[in-house]
Amino acid sequence: MVQNELAAQITQYAPAAEPSTGWYKRSLAAAREKLADTEERAAEDHYLALRLQQAITPRTTEPFAAAGLDIAGRHRPSGPGKLVSGDWYDTAQLPGRQILLAVGDVAGHGLDAVTGMVAMRNGLRGLAATGARPATLLGWLNVAACQFSPGVMGTVICGQFDPDTKSLTWARAGHLPPVLVRDGQPRILEPPPGIMLGADPGVAMGQATTSLQSGDTLLLFTDGLIERRDQSIDEAMDALLRSARHPAADISRYADHLIDHASSDTDDDACLLAVRVR
Repeated sequence: MVQNELAAQITQYAPAAEPSTGWYKRSLAAAREKLADTEERAAEDHYLALRLQQAITPRTTEPFAAAGLDIAGRHRPSGPGKLVSGDWYDTAQLPGRQILLAVGDVAGHGLDAVTGMVAMRNGLRGLAATGARPATLLGWLNVAACQFSPGVMGTVICGQFDPDTKSLTWARAGHLPPVLVRDGQPRILEPPPGIMLGADPGVAMGQATTSLQSGDTLLLFTDGLIERRDQSIDEAMDALLRSARHPAADISRYADHLIDHASSDTDDDACLLAVRVR
């Protein structure tokens, strides 16, 4: 790969006449210098994207014991040296004691995807401080994405947990629905309508409310956790449901188990937010 690029660089400097030895050496040195600069910039971009990704997806989340929740967040990179993607998750205390639970995925890889992810995640967190409901929040976020970030598209699932009623009100923008595990039996929650952010500024988002019980576990995740080249999305979801049966008492160990044993093979990053109701 590098040799091919170096040869291509050299041809840019080639004169019409037969090159001399001196010209060839000068051209080779110039091509090497240009290639080194390109590789250095690529390495710097990758390092910055990786640091942004790590900063926004720490292994542990803020403690929400007072709200009756135990939460573990995980990010699994596609592999060493791979381009970083725009997968993210977030949790936050909202006005009125509600807890924000969000997972998203910005299309693409590299620094552009990660900066788009940072803007989307921080935008949702800022909007959530208004106290608006999830469908409204995603509607606003969609308009902002279309208006201020043309070309940036992504999926999001946004939930608000109410500790007083033990209920989750949630909306999604083209994202896979959560999985609820109750008494060792996992099931996919019926999703409300909602398309990918950044596609249509006039689209309306749907919303659903799910009643929860003590001992329930919620799984919010990006498609990189489950997708396989040789399976349909339904088959991939079935594999996750089998792996999610009988969650461990410790939510961190359970999250580690799911992220480590996911059967995906698409070389895509993955995010997982595991939430246990006390």
